[in-house]
Amino acid sequence: MPEFLRSLVFVLIAAAPALYVGGKIAVPIIGLAEFRLWRNCWLLATVITFLSRGFFDFAVAMAFVSFYVHRYSKQPAFFYIVLMFVAPCVPIPSGIPGIFNKIIDLDPPRWLAITILLPIAVRLLRDRGTREFRGLDVLVIAFVAYTSLLSVRLGDFNSILRILAGNFLDICLPYFVFSRVIRSSLDMNKALLAFVVGVLPLSAIGVLEISKSWRVYYVVVQEWDVFLITAYLFRDGLLRASATSIEAIAFGFVCMTGAGCLLALRSPVPLGAWRYAALGVLVLGLLSSVSRGPWLGFAFCLLFLTITNPKRSFRLALAGLPGVVALLFLHPPFLDRFINLLPFVGSADKGSETYRSSLFENSLIVIQRYPLFGSASFLKEPEMQTMIQGQGIIDIVNTYLQVALYYGLIGLFLFVLYFAFITSALTRKSFEGNSDALNYKAVLGILVAMLLVIITTSSVSVIPYIYWTFSAMCAAILAPSFARNREYLPLKVLGLNLLARQGSPDDGRKKMRVLGMH
Repeated sequence: MPEFLRSLVFVLIAAAPALYVGGKIAVPIIGLAEFRLWRNCWLLATVITFLSRGFFDFAVAMAFVSFYVHRYSKQPAFFYIVLMFVAPCVPIPSGIPGIFNKIIDLDPPRWLAITILLPIAVRLLRDRGTREFRGLDVLVIAFVAYTSLLSVRLGDFNSILRILAGNFLDICLPYFVFSRVIRSSLDMNKALLAFVVGVLPLSAIGVLEISKSWRVYYVVVQEWDVFLITAYLFRDGLLRASATSIEAIAFGFVCMTGAGCLLALRSPVPLGAWRYAALGVLVLGLLSSVSRGPWLGFAFCLLFLTITNPKRSFRLALAGLPGVVALLFLHPPFLDRFINLLPFVGSADKGSETYRSSLFENSLIVIQRYPLFGSASFLKEPEMQTMIQGQGIIDIVNTYLQVALYYGLIGLFLFVLYFAFITSALTRKSFEGNSDALNYKAVLGILVAMLLVIITTSSVSVIPYIYWTFSAMCAAILAPSFARNREYLPLKVLGLNLLARQGSPDDGRKKMRVLGMH
């Protein structure tokens, strides 16, 4: 059997039970017909990924899938999230032969932005209500305009076009679409669900990769004529799973986001064991990445929910105490290995921590040299040249340093200001009162976890697509027109029944229950 068919079979086998669990969670929220559309499009896109002989074969086939989505889906915008992780996120130089050899590096998320989000954006622009200017729009426009203006220093028209196209597809389109299409708590829960359904099968595939020490999507990368500097990356003898994210830390970021969204999700009916099964798959996927930054990010999510809900968290801790005691008493062999992988505690890969410390010190020297506008050639600075690794690359494992080095402190200020404004506004909203239809505190926890994790990694692979999309979702629920109290529901927090507020007088809609921690 050819390698690509063998890989496809293993992927489908691993994904099937995860999609089944996803269906049990999704159907109460979006209905059976819509979930079947999500599932079938994911499976079809996966088959297309492995059968395509090149990226452009994949792109053409996915254009037809997108057309089908627009025709039959009730809310096609969520397919951007569901399908974002379906194929390897590798850059493919694309342009107009004979005119512009390279206008942009295309990858699956950018192609989905063109085929799914762009038609939606056009429709939204025709609606006067969605065209209205909002406060957060100013911050997004300011960052995009500033980074676009700095592209002029490249002195190459093709490079300028590449920056402009990237800003439009990576930032402007996701922000505009998701900050407008999410208009109620139900819409936000559907968006959170899209992350869960899109990540669940990839988490199962990540477990397959680490157990067999086999990158199942590497055959697709080869077919697309993409060269990877490090195709297989190990830590303490374990293959760091990456699935379609290519980078292990990006895969951990994906799984962390999916698990966080599951904690934040609320459903019209109690999901019982299916919720825990899904969380188990997502956590196993997170562990298979062997990426400590996302591990800490997910731990922060749990800690944040524990602090903001001490009584319920105490009951949950009591329920899980016997299992923890049994684990410590039995002390299985893998426990010592796991502890050895933990940050600040274990001794595995200490060189990574040393590299990050040196990178920070050397980056500060370069930033002082180009403080306001940064430098497009910062990698050529002598301090950066000392950071070249064995693979011949300089890995800027900190998104904030990456922004400051390239765009200067002005760019870093605009970048941080946008997320700081969202975080502060979301903090006020999450603590000003209880909402039965939307878990504001869990959403806040996810966003802060993302902002913490990108301290440990550059914006590679799907990472920027995730945090720009998720921040747009947060912007939507902060909008004055957001129907915060459209639905109310009896609460069921991790199996604990609690009394909820009563709904509005016209509450003929479904009551909902909490899926994650409140």
